[in-house]
Amino acid sequence: MHRMDKMDLQDFEFIKEDRVANGPDIGSPLPFDRRRHSESFGQLVRANRMVRDEEAIDQHSHHIKKSVPPTRDGAQNAGYIEAMSTFRNEDGSFIKGRNAEEARLHDWTLEGRVEKGVARLPYEIAKVIGNNILSTALPDKLRERAATIYQSLLKEQIQKAPDTALDCDAHIAALFLQNYSHAHQVLLELQKRVGVDKFNPQRILDVGYGPATGIVALNEIMGDEWVPEEKEAYVVGRKNHQMKKRAKIILSRQLNENFSEVEVPDEDVSEEVHAQESKVEKNEVVEEEEEGEDPNATDDYVGPIKTNNIQIRTRLRDSLPVTKKYDLIMVNQALLTREFNFPKDIDTNIHLLLRLLSPEGHLVLIERGNALGFETIARARQIMIRPEAYENEVGKIPRPYIKGSSIKPQKLKKEDQMISDEDLEYEKQLLEQYELEELQEGLELENELNEKFGEPTEQELKFEVEDNEDFEVISLEDAQNSGLSSESVNYHISVIAPCPHHRKCPLQLGDPKYYKIPSHKHRLNFCSFNKVVERPKFTMELKKGRRLATAWDKTAEDGFGLDGLSKGTLKKLEGSGRPGGRNTESGSFSYLIVQRSKNDVTSIKKIDKDRDYNNYDLRNETDINTWPRILDTPSKVKNNVKLNVCAPSGNVENWQVPKSLGKQVYHDARKVDRGDLWPLGKKSVQVKNALSDKVREKLEVLSKTQKKTFLKEQRKKKWKKITSTTEEAFEDELYTVSDAIAAEMEQSKKYRSQGKRANFDIDPTTLDGN
Repeated sequence: MHRMDKMDLQDFEFIKEDRVANGPDIGSPLPFDRRRHSESFGQLVRANRMVRDEEAIDQHSHHIKKSVPPTRDGAQNAGYIEAMSTFRNEDGSFIKGRNAEEARLHDWTLEGRVEKGVARLPYEIAKVIGNNILSTALPDKLRERAATIYQSLLKEQIQKAPDTALDCDAHIAALFLQNYSHAHQVLLELQKRVGVDKFNPQRILDVGYGPATGIVALNEIMGDEWVPEEKEAYVVGRKNHQMKKRAKIILSRQLNENFSEVEVPDEDVSEEVHAQESKVEKNEVVEEEEEGEDPNATDDYVGPIKTNNIQIRTRLRDSLPVTKKYDLIMVNQALLTREFNFPKDIDTNIHLLLRLLSPEGHLVLIERGNALGFETIARARQIMIRPEAYENEVGKIPRPYIKGSSIKPQKLKKEDQMISDEDLEYEKQLLEQYELEELQEGLELENELNEKFGEPTEQELKFEVEDNEDFEVISLEDAQNSGLSSESVNYHISVIAPCPHHRKCPLQLGDPKYYKIPSHKHRLNFCSFNKVVERPKFTMELKKGRRLATAWDKTAEDGFGLDGLSKGTLKKLEGSGRPGGRNTESGSFSYLIVQRSKNDVTSIKKIDKDRDYNNYDLRNETDINTWPRILDTPSKVKNNVKLNVCAPSGNVENWQVPKSLGKQVYHDARKVDRGDLWPLGKKSVQVKNALSDKVREKLEVLSKTQKKTFLKEQRKKKWKKITSTTEEAFEDELYTVSDAIAAEMEQSKKYRSQGKRANFDIDPTTLDGN
């Protein structure tokens, strides 16, 4: 207390109550202002004593005494110099990174670090969603439909295309926030890998069920002044006009979507961009004109907005184009429409998208972070790079994509090898097959273009450069004989993230049905990552009340179990919104970023050469493309950190990073997290075994058994529900009873054996009874 009496508290401005209460929020100049109040006060006492004893310059210094080097005669100088942090510049800024934690990391660790901050939806977009989109729907109906969407995702693990206006509003309220944060996170990683200065796509295509979510995230990353050549968004679904309206409203809140005052949109362009939308929306805009307000209304306006007056740079499409090429294609949870269509839908959609990707372009795939989403991403990766065909190849050499190549590889023998008549016949059949496939694809494309645009004239068939002296037309044979081998293709794909290798995915099972088997001893993991996003006002308002603010009883008949809530629980919910709710939420996602390589002769020759001489295991430690990816949260124990990583070897491995590897390596290992790349090596490794073929066979048997048991239990529940009803209800459900009896009879062995002996013209099991 004696020391406190001698302290002049007026020197410390943050102690003044009037400034804290009435003045602006100004941070303390103390270097320890982030510590607790008790520690800060103790430091103040120590600082005052050091200033009084001339051991420090002032109370705002670093409190470390450093003497000036002594003179030649050995006398010590009386001055002091202030201690400077080794992680800051002279002006106080960090030498690298954005905060003190990143400034202390190794350069490689910082380069492999993904975005850690909490994602935030821009205020203007959150405001227009709450005031002008969700406000047009009844809150109770909106919550009910949003709860149905969540319940469907839990059961089927897949999104569906919204049809009605209420479905679109519920989709935006329930899913848009997390979908935006996932797209924003993945695009930030792509920008970092390509280079902030180099990443500038000019032709962009976004594909998804939502309101052009990828375009919204990309606009925020690129800035207000970013104006590319072309931006297009394909809203999947036949009845997508309602979602396209909402996409216009959301995109109009971003500055780079609006035309400047001097810049007037070209009439031809605006008509081409909005002609299709206007035809579909013409009948529905009439109602909006009566009730809606002008889009340039005041910011406080709450209600519907006229979408026919909105001009945006992004073109909202009803279908995928045929002949265009894009630098960046983003697909947000739209590869798979139904689980029973796995993997047919994925294969078809990937081929449709890859033919639109230009050389050096990027394809971004984002799915939900569940088993089905991961298997969808893994299947798309398998289709593009075919890891089973290059089992012994190491590194990340671009893989040929034969279906997208205009030059088909000829699997012929070398000129210096002996050939037989069978080889010549095989070559002839192979060439005929390729010619037939190309002819068929050409006819399909010609018919599609003729149906859409009509028959072309002779003038339209003429090339623009045909009469130009600056261009020289060469034959196809001369182009193919430019030094490329007979096995070369001009379409190559490489994986950018998250995989550090081009081998088979160690976690891929090949079918999402294995994850649904309840009784087995094997632990089935999948690759997914997390992102925390701040909840805007419309999300907080949505997740209020008993339907979305309480835990669901999944065993209940309706899947919610709301009727089973006690009166006390319901009373607690009255006026309290969401008890214990936070202003953030976390969502998981699986993703894949691939790049198409250049298709010039020099690049193709280099790829072929790298593949021919890639017969030994050599990894460049400075290449970020082969750094291992951390799959789980690191396990920190005393003097050791355990990292579960997807290694460049193609395996899931457990890496040990002890303190003996060095101070910097151990420090960085304790700071990395799930999703980061780890470049600083390990001391020991433990390879985790993948599922063997024998285990897969057992899982297949369990899957079939579990499916039969599930169907049997469903029939029992249905029968019990019918037989326990009243007599009137039983008469109304007569057809349901007959269907249940018929289904039970068709599963019996007696029915099947008699059906086989009867030799029917058709198979009775294919009939549905109608």
